[in-house]
Amino acid sequence: MKDHARTGSNASRWMGGAAVLGCAALFLAGTACRGSADSPRHDFRTEIEPILIEYCFDCHGDGMDKGGVALDEHAELEMVMSDVKLWDHVYSTVEGLLMPPGEKPQPTDEERQMIAEWIEADVFKLDPKNPDPGRVTIRRLNRDEYNNTVRDLVGVDLRPADDFPADDTGYGFDTIGDVLTLSPALLERYLDAAGRVMDSAIVTEAPAPEVQEFEETDFHGRERIGDKTGHMASAATVGVPLKNAEAGDYRIEVMAGGSQSKNEWPLMRVAIEKGEQKDFRVDRPYAAPRWFSMDVTLKPGQRWLNVEFLNDQYDPTATDPKQRDRNLRAFRIKITGPLNRPVPAPTDVHKKLLAASGDAKSETDKARSVIGNFMRRAYRRPLQAAELDRLMTFYQDARKGDRNFDQAVKLTFQVVMVSPKFLFRGEVQPDPDNSNAIHLIDEHALASRLSYFLWSSMPDAELMALADRGELRKKLEQQIERMLADKKIAALTSNFAGQWLQLRNLNLVTPDKKSFPGWNDSLRKAMRGESEHFFSGVVAENRSILEFIDADYSWLNQTLAKHYGIAGVEGDQFRKVVFEGPSREQRGGLMTQASILTITSNPTRTSAVNRGNWVLENLLGTPPPPAPADVPALEESAPADDAQKLTLRQQLEIHRADASCAACHARMDPLGFGLENFSAIGEWRDTESGLVIDASGELHTGEKFNGPAELRSLLANQKQEAIVRHLAEAMLTYALGRGVEYYDKPAVGEISEKVAANGHKMHSLIRAVVESVPFQKRRGDQHDAEVAATEAVTKP
Repeated sequence: MKDHARTGSNASRWMGGAAVLGCAALFLAGTACRGSADSPRHDFRTEIEPILIEYCFDCHGDGMDKGGVALDEHAELEMVMSDVKLWDHVYSTVEGLLMPPGEKPQPTDEERQMIAEWIEADVFKLDPKNPDPGRVTIRRLNRDEYNNTVRDLVGVDLRPADDFPADDTGYGFDTIGDVLTLSPALLERYLDAAGRVMDSAIVTEAPAPEVQEFEETDFHGRERIGDKTGHMASAATVGVPLKNAEAGDYRIEVMAGGSQSKNEWPLMRVAIEKGEQKDFRVDRPYAAPRWFSMDVTLKPGQRWLNVEFLNDQYDPTATDPKQRDRNLRAFRIKITGPLNRPVPAPTDVHKKLLAASGDAKSETDKARSVIGNFMRRAYRRPLQAAELDRLMTFYQDARKGDRNFDQAVKLTFQVVMVSPKFLFRGEVQPDPDNSNAIHLIDEHALASRLSYFLWSSMPDAELMALADRGELRKKLEQQIERMLADKKIAALTSNFAGQWLQLRNLNLVTPDKKSFPGWNDSLRKAMRGESEHFFSGVVAENRSILEFIDADYSWLNQTLAKHYGIAGVEGDQFRKVVFEGPSREQRGGLMTQASILTITSNPTRTSAVNRGNWVLENLLGTPPPPAPADVPALEESAPADDAQKLTLRQQLEIHRADASCAACHARMDPLGFGLENFSAIGEWRDTESGLVIDASGELHTGEKFNGPAELRSLLANQKQEAIVRHLAEAMLTYALGRGVEYYDKPAVGEISEKVAANGHKMHSLIRAVVESVPFQKRRGDQHDAEVAATEAVTKP
């Protein structure tokens, strides 16, 4: 260090931009949000600035700008204190103990706590007694939510959104309101989907007749035809199988053309096997064929439909070459029917959707009841009278035309399904333009937040009834438990876990078949099945979320058990398997599951960097910054002749010899090294390139381990706070539809405390998220009073 007594003039010159990130992060390790209301206040000049000068200015002040960072570059303290985004990043980097270097003097715990308290009080201005719940951008239903909502609203499971464009993601999830936009092309998809859904649910017209079409290559009997097409150069018959499951009237059409002889066109007979037949004079040349049709009545069954050439003629003496050979050619055969299908009887879905309340007397009353009930369920809240009046006008206009009651209601339902009030999740606010107005969301909004969080779908009748009576908050815990026991909770696994754990990426990986001949789609499916069953099992059995890090069991089928070298598991059905002996040392928790190990590997080899980064990002919530653009690839770091002789660990040691790589790799690589006993598709191995694998490591915070079992134990026991905090942030982000901001720190801290106090049980995490201030409350949408004032002035 230089002169540690520096204060005064040098201290008054302050830092800006990213200069603070690496240095200040070290002060925050191990701190939790306390909030300004109960925290001591610290004076920046006399208490905080001297600490930063003491530990940072040696490299980043008084003319030193190591790494391009000069902490005394700016003179105005206000420039730094107003940069909430900067300090939010600083505060969040609690695990980033990158500076000072290990050989440098370190701040005391009291000094770290002092810095954290200052950030909370003077920069974040947190007050747990009056927390800011934030605001949520109005959210479009994503594809899964749309499919599930259509299923529960209408009663048909068509999954129309599977054909929609993929949803954008933010903060790792596709539930984020800011990225769920609505393009004109997507609106067209919604219009089409609404029609298809309603056509399936409310059948008001006879089903369209089925059409069977045959090309020449489909004809039977072509061995009697010279050129193997439908060209009949002599008396011949071609046929196609006629299959009809229903009795009724059918139309049979044959596209044909011909050539003349002795001024006579070919005669074609179309005949049903042991049934009706009709002869046609084919008076069109091959170049301009036309359709010849006949209507027949058929009973159910299978028979042949034959096309015969009846009047073959060849006259080589004709002076006109076009009159020498009479031939027939059938190009296509089309069978349409039944033509007289009746309108089917209403299904249960049809009857349920069009059921009116008991006091509806007239047709108009019935329509108002039916349409109002559908709108209320679709909009997921009570209706305003004007909303229903507008749709009733639409219904009446449709009714005045040629549409009957069912058809007019059906068309009105389609309008509802393309309304923004159905496609978007908005929330009624008492004071929407006041960004300082904080209020509880109403119970219908709470019901929607809860159902889309857990089920990725609309609230069911019980949730809506409780919201109608104002009793949902009183019975929230019971409703959460009911919803967790419902089969629709599978959506939490496929949508939350699928994105949190990046399981969806498993469909994109392509391991090299030469390196891994055992790789196939069945194994891919089994890998994903294990992780999904594992997550859903923790939810269903209310197990500890720390089992995500280490558990003595997993869910396997025969394919995956064989891959893991575990005997006694047969069949495709997944079942809970307790690890014993060597398998217990090898397996346990998400990190050792083949799905995670595969998506974090390269096609031909493992990647300690990717695996370590996955643990940091998805389990600990402390991802390293992106690699610099000019950093060489791993293969380029080692001499070409030596690369194949070295283990991955040895190659990485060469790679991170570059000082610009060392800091981040010191955080990632040890975690990845602990998983090196697993191949790129998750098989256990003891050697690599003929060398014994070294799976030992030391975290950048000093903890040592040897092998995956010790790594799992270390994380599960010594990193519990980080794991719980990150899972709370991830689940809150998914549930809210927005990123977790600096003002959410009290909420995240409270969620984490509740989870720890309840034995880290999964249900306690879900309850704590639902009970949190950001989930229960919101503030106005307006960003600031200045914007509101501008709008007020510009209003006509």
